[in-house]
Amino acid sequence: MKYFSLFSVFLFSLLWSAKIEKLNWGESISFTEFLQNNHLPTNLYYDADDETKKNMEDIQAGSDYYLLTDENSSILQVLIPISEELQIHIYKRRGKYYLESIPIEYIKQKRDFVVRITGSSVFNDIKKVTNYGRVAEYFVQIFKNRVDFNREIYKHSIMAMIYYQKFRLGLHFGGVELEIAMLQTGRKKKYVLGFEGVNYDIEGKRIEKNRLIRPLQNVKYWISSKFTKRRWHPILKKYRAHLGVDYAAPTGTPVYATTDGKIVFAGWSRGYGKTVKIQHGGGYLSLYAHMSKIVKGVKIGSYVKQGEKIGEVGSTGLSTGPHLHFGLYHNGVAIDPEKVVAIKIRSSVPENRKKEFFRFRDRAVEELQILLRDFKDGKYHNQPYERYKLYCEASISNVSPDISYYENNISNLENSEKIEDNSSVVEDSEIQKVIEEYFQSKRLHLYIPPGSDEFELSEEYMEY
Repeated sequence: MKYFSLFSVFLFSLLWSAKIEKLNWGESISFTEFLQNNHLPTNLYYDADDETKKNMEDIQAGSDYYLLTDENSSILQVLIPISEELQIHIYKRRGKYYLESIPIEYIKQKRDFVVRITGSSVFNDIKKVTNYGRVAEYFVQIFKNRVDFNREIYKHSIMAMIYYQKFRLGLHFGGVELEIAMLQTGRKKKYVLGFEGVNYDIEGKRIEKNRLIRPLQNVKYWISSKFTKRRWHPILKKYRAHLGVDYAAPTGTPVYATTDGKIVFAGWSRGYGKTVKIQHGGGYLSLYAHMSKIVKGVKIGSYVKQGEKIGEVGSTGLSTGPHLHFGLYHNGVAIDPEKVVAIKIRSSVPENRKKEFFRFRDRAVEELQILLRDFKDGKYHNQPYERYKLYCEASISNVSPDISYYENNISNLENSEKIEDNSSVVEDSEIQKVIEEYFQSKRLHLYIPPGSDEFELSEEYMEY
């Protein structure tokens, strides 16, 4: 199956006079409304299978999506992220539109920063050196229960973090994957380490306290479907995502709010049937779907307490039997509820993983100490996100291992004016020239889904 690399879109944009737009998915917009608003056939929704329809329900308000249009403003492609790994792809081929779910192409980079607090705010100081608000939010969040930011933070306190960040189309994408973070106030240093998806202190004690409960309590249930961001179905030959956990239980079983929050949706939601969404503190949002009943008084704008009944298990919407679909999102990113919500959560690293944790900790602390030493000696310089360089890296990482041609031209681009982070269209003539020359001289790669045979598509079909 021929998929062109993400950056080939920019080359073909030059040849076709096409335009790429980065847009924002609005609040409470349904997928059919999106299709109608963009003059796309609604049968793209109605002809989709049940799992794909459910994935359409998982598109988060505020998510960035991309449109590729021709010179007549006719849509050639649409890419809408479902999770950090999977996206809905609408494309036009020989005058007809098609829809499918495909992987998201991205690069993951190891990043770091060391910054001295200037006195304005921790958030602003970090955002200034990383050019990404989500990194600043993450740093504040992991330390908020360990430090009083109003009393314990002084001017010239030092903050540092080593982490991994995804980039898509040269822009930050998705959440932060922590290796180690440090906050020094006076002579005190406090650390947070990210180990196997959980944050711990320097001694291996878990940072986050368990403040969320399972939505089904004191009843018999079983997990009928687990959380997955992306998997290849070998029989259907399609990509699937299940952004939540399905708890199979009898119809009428009470459903409880996982913690305190504000109702932001309560009603019918196509594939999810009777659904409730609750916005919680700390950037969390929970979703409860396929219910047979929503409790009277649970409506948009109302508040609920942890453990308060909000509905009953059912089989409404696209469902094969009575169960509760429970979804959990953090800052708009779907996360596995079973890793966060539990009846009894471990307070420290599991015994059988402690040896590996301490090895990981020692390596991370040593790496961080080198950065801090260089910072103190004036040898360390923060490297804010530079869009040009990341565009180049994102392009060639999926096309060819021979990057010498591009690397030789990088220096010319790095001295040019940078594109602002919120820009949606590439217009700089110099970078376009290098891109065009590069792609004219290289054979684009072939993307083959697992378990499938290679087949050809027209040149209008591109993945980026």
